[in-house]
Amino acid sequence: MRYLEIRSLGPVTRTELMKITSVTVFCGRQGSGKSTIVKVLSSCIWLEKSIIKQEVSEKYYTQDERFRDKLCAYHQIEGFFRPDTYIKYVGEAYTFEYKEERLYISKSRSDAEYLLPKVMYIPAERNFMVAIEQADKVRNLPPSLVTLQEEYLKALGSMKEPFPLLDGFAIEYNKQNKIAYIVKDRSKVRAHKGASGLQSLLPLLLVSHHLSTNILDAPPTTLSADELATLRKKIARIQEDSSLSDHLKKIMIEDLSKVITPRCMWCIVEEPEQNLYPLSQRETLLALLRDRQRNRGSGLVMTTHSPYIINYLSVCVKAYQVAHDATDDVIAKVEKIIPQDSLLAPQDLSIYEIDEEGSVQKLETYDGIPTDSNFLNKALAETNDLYGDLMDIEDDASRRG
Repeated sequence: MRYLEIRSLGPVTRTELMKITSVTVFCGRQGSGKSTIVKVLSSCIWLEKSIIKQEVSEKYYTQDERFRDKLCAYHQIEGFFRPDTYIKYVGEAYTFEYKEERLYISKSRSDAEYLLPKVMYIPAERNFMVAIEQADKVRNLPPSLVTLQEEYLKALGSMKEPFPLLDGFAIEYNKQNKIAYIVKDRSKVRAHKGASGLQSLLPLLLVSHHLSTNILDAPPTTLSADELATLRKKIARIQEDSSLSDHLKKIMIEDLSKVITPRCMWCIVEEPEQNLYPLSQRETLLALLRDRQRNRGSGLVMTTHSPYIINYLSVCVKAYQVAHDATDDVIAKVEKIIPQDSLLAPQDLSIYEIDEEGSVQKLETYDGIPTDSNFLNKALAETNDLYGDLMDIEDDASRRG
C-alpha cells in the first residue's frame, strides 16, 4: 500500500495522509491542485522504482535540491515549492519525506516483496501528439509529453492489426509511411484530421493497452541473487565514476537495468473524459480498469472534472458487490452491464475532493459505494436550482402582468 501527504505546494494547502489504493481519483475545480498531487505521486513512485533498480542512488536526490529542481522539474512543478513545502510518501519499499527544503529517504521494508512498476504518466495535452502529424519532430515539448510520445510510437509500431477504440472506431498504422489512420466501416482518415475525442483516446487507450499486455507477456526476471548482486555492483561503479556526466551515467545504467523487467503498471491519467461523450467516458473507464486488472499490483490514478466518471466508478463497485460470490446466472446478468474484467472492489477505490482553498478530503462512502454528495454532483444540482429560480421569476412576472 502507498500513502501520500502534501502541504504548501502550489495550490495545494493541505492533504490528509492519503491512502493510494489501486484505483485513486482526484476531483475538483480547474487550478485546484489535482494535477500537482498526481505529479508528485508519479515522481515518488518512479523514484522508488529507480532506487530499487539502482538507476539512481539514495543519496543523489537528497542533495542540492535535486528532488525539486531535477525530478519534479520533469513535471514542471519545481516552481510550486515554498520554504514550508512538506511531502511525505510511504511506498512499498521506501519512505520519502521532503521538509525544510530537503529530501530524506528511509527504507520501509524489504524490496523482496516489491513488484517493480512501469510508471506511465498520461497528461491532458496528449491530443497534441495526434493533432499534429509527426509531433515527435516538435522541439521543447514538456518532458512528460515527450515520454508519452515515445511510448505511443512504440505502441503504433507494434500493431499487427487495427486497434479498436470505441463506437466502431479503430486505429490503423502504416509503418512504412509512419501515418496513423482512424477507420470505421469503409471510412478512413488520417488521425490528425479526426475528432478531438478520438485524438484524446488514441494515445490513452493504445499506450495503456500496449504496456499492460507487454508486462503480462514479458518473461519474469531470472537473475539469481549472485547475478543481481553483481549487476548492482556494476551500477554502483558507474554512479561513483566522477569522470562520467550525469547523462552518460543515466544511459549506461538504464542499459544494464533492462534485464530487470517491470511486473506491473501504474498508469496516471489526467482527465480521461477529455472531449468525450458521456457513454464514451464509460467505455474509456472500463478499458482502463481492464488494463489495470491485467497485472497484479497495477494501479490507475486519475484526475477528473466529470461527474460521469465518479458515477460510473460507483456502478463498477456495485457490479462487483452483486457478482461477488453470486451464482453463475447472476454473474452472467452483471456481465451484460459491466464486464467482469472491469469490476472494482470497494476497498480498491479511493476518491479525493479538493476544495477552493486547496484542502483535500476523502469522499465518503455508503456500503462501499461513493456517496452522491460530492462537488461534481452538487454542480449538476445547482443547474436545477438556477432553472427553478428563473421559473419563479417568470411566474412572478406573469402574475404582475
